[in-house]
Amino acid sequence: MNLSLPEVTIRKRYQIALHIAGWVIFGAWIFYFVYANRTLSFSKGLDIAVGLLFQLLIFYFNWYVLIPKYLARNRILLYIAAVLATLLAVAVLQAPFDYFVFREFNPGMESLYSYERLLQYALGGLVTTFISSALKVTGNYIRNERRNKELETQKLITELAYLKSQVNPHFLFNTLNNIYSLAYKQHPETPDAIMKLSLLMRYMLYESNDPLVSLEKEVDHINNFIDLQKLRLREQTSIRFIVEGDLKGKQIAPMLLMTLVENAFKHGLVSKNEIGISMRLEVKEDMLTFSTINNTSSHKKREYGGIGLENLRRRLNLLYPNRHKLTFEEREDAFYATLKLHLRPNT
Repeated sequence: MNLSLPEVTIRKRYQIALHIAGWVIFGAWIFYFVYANRTLSFSKGLDIAVGLLFQLLIFYFNWYVLIPKYLARNRILLYIAAVLATLLAVAVLQAPFDYFVFREFNPGMESLYSYERLLQYALGGLVTTFISSALKVTGNYIRNERRNKELETQKLITELAYLKSQVNPHFLFNTLNNIYSLAYKQHPETPDAIMKLSLLMRYMLYESNDPLVSLEKEVDHINNFIDLQKLRLREQTSIRFIVEGDLKGKQIAPMLLMTLVENAFKHGLVSKNEIGISMRLEVKEDMLTFSTINNTSSHKKREYGGIGLENLRRRLNLLYPNRHKLTFEEREDAFYATLKLHLRPNT
């Protein structure tokens, strides 16, 4: 996801505020709970503050330098060596403060660099390093997961747009061929066919860009398509489209059903007394069942493929995972397609 400059600034300010709040709470915990029943002088408070500053140094040196340079690149041994070197360097820097400046609060410190004192510094710094690493790694993991989900979402949107862009030209190509056939024969209903095409294109260009459309509008689009197809088909062709159930309030991804409708017309041109083209849409609560039946050639085996049906399968897998069933069957020179779909609730 691409963030604008103000959004990046706000996010950075939020992270800074979160860090400051964390250190303030940690410092308050030390001052209040550790020294709640003791007399806390200005010098002792300054001693504690200096100790916190060294922990801050360890925390953010590990955060901004050691983790990106070594741990993030999977250089584990180098990272461990760098952490130990950092802890030793901080101990060497902190010891003179405790020995010369705050000696009265460190009575057991007999020498500047005693083994016990350096070990104490190292252990304290090691805890700080562990917390810094845990927070940094966890934060990076969460950000990477969020980024991966965003990339997956963008990939999904891009793929759906690509699939839809394949459906629309395919549909337009077939329809223009139909109108050309009417114009070539100087059919009197050619102007009406052009008007029907304009209604279809209006729906495809302006109303089908939303993720979901009204099921009623989708059915109207199918009826317009059928009316346009009837202009070029012979009178003996039987075309039936039955709609059952309450369509109000139901929504569906646009142009899903049209692929099956187009497929039925493409292979359903029939001769007299043959099955023709039959389509049935049934809605019961949130379950939609759409079926088509069309004749097939008796001498040519039907292949369940093509760009239209393959795109339909892919769109269904992307938009309705585990919520649909698409089946094809061929028997007695007829091709049956059935789509069962759990509709998304109208929100």
